[in-house]
Amino acid sequence: STPLPVGPSQVSIPSPPFRIFPHSPMASSLRWPTTTALLLTLLSLSGADVPSAFSYDPDFGVFLGELPNLADGDVSGRVYAINETALQIVNFTYNGNAPDLYFWLDKSEHPTTGGVKIPSFEFGITPLGAYENAERVVLLLPGTHKLKDFKSFSLFCFRFEHNFSSLHFPHDLADKIPKHQFLTAELKGSRYNVGSGPIMVVDRRTIKVFGFTFEGDKAPDGYFFVGRGPNVNHDSGVKVPIKGRDTTELITAMTERYRGGQDIILILPEEYDIEHIDWLAIYCYKFRVDFGHVTVSNISQRIPPYVPAQKRFDEMDNSKVDKWPALSLLGNKNRLNFTFQLGAPGGKKGYAGLTQSRPSKYVWYVNGYIADVYLKRGTTYTFIVEGGNDKTTSDGYNPLYISEDPFGGYSKLSADEKASVKVHSGSDPSTHVGRLCAWTTDGDVNPDSFASFIDFRNSLDLKCEPNKAAVRFTFTPDEHSPATLYFNSFSSFNMGYKLHIVDELPALPDWKEEPYDFEHWRLEKLSHESLAASSSLLLSPIPFLVLLAPLLF
Repeated sequence: STPLPVGPSQVSIPSPPFRIFPHSPMASSLRWPTTTALLLTLLSLSGADVPSAFSYDPDFGVFLGELPNLADGDVSGRVYAINETALQIVNFTYNGNAPDLYFWLDKSEHPTTGGVKIPSFEFGITPLGAYENAERVVLLLPGTHKLKDFKSFSLFCFRFEHNFSSLHFPHDLADKIPKHQFLTAELKGSRYNVGSGPIMVVDRRTIKVFGFTFEGDKAPDGYFFVGRGPNVNHDSGVKVPIKGRDTTELITAMTERYRGGQDIILILPEEYDIEHIDWLAIYCYKFRVDFGHVTVSNISQRIPPYVPAQKRFDEMDNSKVDKWPALSLLGNKNRLNFTFQLGAPGGKKGYAGLTQSRPSKYVWYVNGYIADVYLKRGTTYTFIVEGGNDKTTSDGYNPLYISEDPFGGYSKLSADEKASVKVHSGSDPSTHVGRLCAWTTDGDVNPDSFASFIDFRNSLDLKCEPNKAAVRFTFTPDEHSPATLYFNSFSSFNMGYKLHIVDELPALPDWKEEPYDFEHWRLEKLSHESLAASSSLLLSPIPFLVLLAPLLF
């Protein structure tokens, strides 16, 4: 039999960067860059093409600096502030070798475990993978955080508390960051009730019109229209698409009535950005009439740059994949126990397609399935945990906890992030930890080639640690429980899924699970193998030759 996929004898534990002891004097000297080291790094990176510190680039924003490579991550790239709540890294490279690396903001000049993790579009909240000269990596600050509240931006390995790259922010960063601007006037017209509230220039190609009014259902036609020159003129302007309604290829007339309760976002054409227009109008193309306009003038020289819409991980590859049908387990009187084991994520059709997030190496299987669970208020359920209790490896150490947070990974959260997570399975999320049972494959199996999760699961083997026990705990949802909770792993992100808390169980199809308890599964497999061997023997010509031998000789 093959060994378990995770465990002390099978897993190679990543060593800290530099192969040094984390608490040695040498480690202390290497962990944080000295002033001399930073100066040498900056000098080595300097050149004629490097922007001056905090200079403004209309395409990227305010230059904050080149990322130094402080460890063995091959880190490089230029960091720009887009606005108060967003950064971007241009031509970013990182080799992906660190075990637990994140984009990181800190109120200290060096990254600490008390800082703030910045999710990425490419990897979500999970550790960063490799980037190879990525043209543009856009980072949106989580929650209500703003750049002015921090002193440094880093690439930080949370697990080993190691700094792979850092930039320090100046004390007057707030004065240097690009900011949106309001026009000095509002839309106002004499026909068809054209009007608006304040008009904000969000960035060089984005305008937000608050409280827009227009009787489009009465006008012959009407378009947002921008252009150059002292007067609104058909030949000196272009139509502008409304975000979420039009495309750059297809801009249609406004035939709806706008009553002021709706804000409009406009995306300007590249050649007509905010620096290259003199007015914004509501224009009738049919009769070449200006229904109302506002002058665009006195625009700041530090308006935020336009950043194209970014695709999240789940939008990059999964949109064209037919994910497996969702499976649900009902907590009825015949199913009051739920067993949580590890299993393969199932490729794009499996966990990634179901949750629209990048899974960890393993995810939780509930009673042998990737499934959501329905629990009835007032009913007591028993959760049986078999996610591994070996702290020497994150893959083999997975305490189960229940929370209102869909991502999990409580051990990897900063103090600030932990404070925002409400746990519903006891005060300590690391309590419920049992032996390791995992559904794995010995071969190179492509999950996306299977028509259903059941077919895929039937190709896997269930293996459990011998001479160790599962851990059980009870959970009783009540009238105070939220409608949606999540079962998560203490050690890793994106392993769990939803617990629906209901007053009455829904009328969903129910079924009897195939064996998932290890002993029952093993006996079932042996039975199938025995039957298969018997069938093969009966179909073989050898038994017939044995029976015919006395007749032939």
